[in-house]
Order: sequence, then C-alpha cells, then structure tokens
Amino acid sequence: MDLDVLGNHDFDAGDPVNHGVLADRIVGTSAGVSLRRVSYRDPQTGIIYHYLTNLPASVPPAVVALLYKVRWDVEKVFDEFKNKLVETKAWASSATAKTVQARLLCLTHNLMALMEQTIEKRSGIRNEAEFKRREQRRTAQPAPATSVDMLVGRLTQRTVKFVRWLKNHLDLERDWDDATARLAQIYSRL
Repeated sequence: MDLDVLGNHDFDAGDPVNHGVLADRIVGTSAGVSLRRVSYRDPQTGIIYHYLTNLPASVPPAVVALLYKVRWDVEKVFDEFKNKLVETKAWASSATAKTVQARLLCLTHNLMALMEQTIEKRSGIRNEAEFKRREQRRTAQPAPATSVDMLVGRLTQRTVKFVRWLKNHLDLERDWDDATARLAQIYSRL
C-alpha cells in the first residue's frame, strides 16, 4: 500500500518526552483514506518504527509510540501463553468461561513473574545469560531518562528455561531447595 504524504502535524521536538519522534504526518491512500503516521526511532536500538493511527493530532506523537509499544508488550505476553504455556484454545465457548480463563492466565503470568523475582531476591538465582542480553540491549544506545521507554515498565516474558523448570517442579513435587538448585544448574548452562 503506497501512502502519499498529505501534510504534517506540528509537535514539540524540544520536549524530552518526544525524544525519538522523527515525524508526525497525515498520509493518504489512493482510495481516499487518510491516516496519521508517526515515525519514531527507538533510542535504545536505533530502529525506526512507523505507526499508523486514527488518533487525533491532540494526542502527542510520543504517546502514540508509547501506546503501540505497550500493545506490543501485551502481544508478547499472549505469545507466552500460547507458546510457552501451551494455551492455544478456549476451554469453553461461554463468555463467563472465557473470562475465567483469561483471568487465570493473567494470574499465572503475574505469579510466575513474582516467583522469578522472589527466587532472585532470596536465593540470588537468575538467568545470567538472559540478564546480560537484556542489559546489552538496554545499554547499546542509552536513552534519556524522559524517553517513551522510561515512562512505562516493560511487561516481560519468562524464559523457556524458567517455564520448563516450573512445570517440572510442579509436576515432580520436588523439595524447594532441590528445585532451586536445579534451576541454578539450568541457568548456568549457556
């Protein structure tokens, strides 16, 4: 789909929140549909993203980028449910059953995050290889403290190693000390 630039929206490029916003344009299709396209360069990776939206110009372009970034994080959590927790279909067809399933999946996600944080805090066990990868991505191109990335904490996925360890721990009903020792072994492998 070819988009023609029809105009520009003015935005405050000097506002630190808009750091990374390259352009805020009105674009149109050959069918006469017009949309807003925000171009944003991620300060950490240097990757340029183009977001199409119908949000009005009163919504700052950095907020558009933030909304899409948060939406992507939510999609990654759904990917975790589907691929790591193998939740590929609804348990039932009623709205109540779907609501219960969604709430249980959210609870599962939050409990796994809490468990991973607690294990790290109490036992000092963490996936060093994954931590180093995240740290390298974060420090590759440091962003200013007021960039879009800093406004909202990222929803993160549990690693496959952690999810598999947790499933095995729950299935085998291991002693907690033995289970965390096993997790430390798993994390020590590269």
